[in-house]
Amino acid sequence: MISLAEWVQINKGEIFHTYTDLKSLNVQPDGTYAWALYDFIELQPEGYRSAKVLFQIDCEQTKYKMLSVNTFGGAMGEGDAGMPKRSDRWDNATPNSLGFHVVDYICAQ
Repeated sequence: MISLAEWVQINKGEIFHTYTDLKSLNVQPDGTYAWALYDFIELQPEGYRSAKVLFQIDCEQTKYKMLSVNTFGGAMGEGDAGMPKRSDRWDNATPNSLGFHVVDYICAQ
């Protein structure tokens, strides 16, 4: 499977690096949709090394939903995929939240 995403690094953390694909941005009346990729420095205890997340972002309220989360055994979204998960819960994009860097970067575009 060939990935056509053009991942741009938006944060270099101690546990994982965060990427987004600006070509995936889709602005709708109910929010901005964007893909992000979390590339973990070390294999996680649950057996994954990276995760792709589809975000729904409300820039006005600085909050987000993770509409789809899929983990992968390899770096940068490669390798065996896990079972996709989703959340319908809005989370605030506070500095320690998982979506903070994605929301901050996307809303600045």
